Amino acid sequence: MILTEAGARYRERIAEAFVLIERATRELRQPSLDGPLRVSAPQAFVQQTLMPRVGELLHRHPGLALTLAGDNRLASLRDGEVDLAIRFGTGDYPGLQVVPLLDDAITVVGPGKGSPGPGDWRDACFIEDAGAMSGEPWSHWGPWWREAGLHAPQALRRLRVSDSSLALAACRQGLGLCLTRLSVVREMLQRGEVVALRPWRRCEFSYYLVSLPATAEAPRVVAFGDWLGEALAPMRQALEAAIGPSARRDDAAPPA
Repeated sequence: MILTEAGARYRERIAEAFVLIERATRELRQPSLDGPLRVSAPQAFVQQTLMPRVGELLHRHPGLALTLAGDNRLASLRDGEVDLAIRFGTGDYPGLQVVPLLDDAITVVGPGKGSPGPGDWRDACFIEDAGAMSGEPWSHWGPWWREAGLHAPQALRRLRVSDSSLALAACRQGLGLCLTRLSVVREMLQRGEVVALRPWRRCEFSYYLVSLPATAEAPRVVAFGDWLGEALAPMRQALEAAIGPSARRDDAAPPA
């Protein structure tokens, strides 16, 4: 049996309709992107990196009810506290699905106006982040002071704050110098609110997107991960420009 000429024309006209029916049926069987998604990330990363970009995600998926939690502690995925977490660390999170997101770099920054030059640090105020992890030597002032020839830290002026967001805010207000990562300060540098006073150094840790293995392929989790990968692409380019693609992690060791 073969189609008549009229039948062939009819098939061409209705073929698109069958494609639409098949697509709608397939989408009906898939879980919806609409609904809640709770994401935890370090506070400074949420404020300075995610918030300026998250509008694109909500525009792309208007039915997504997103909750962003800026918290420097490790939120528990197993207890149902959040659905996804962005963590800054080694990437060793047993029992979780781990996706590498972004390396990072760190340097000393000062306020956009009135920052001291490299030889004027003895008169500067140094803003200390009490939440900096012990495994990040360059996130503490000791290596930077030794590199600058400041061997009497007890004589230096200091301001201690609870986290990196407050340290950066205090620096922007002109209260002193702070240590900050490129991932959270890039836009401020571009606006001239702060200035980098030392070359960038690769951080010991990186950012990772973590989830429970059972939910790693859930549509909302996948949609967030896809958007995040795209949103962070300019940051990866900025990191490569600051450090270079061939930077090695063992170059990050602080001076003895």
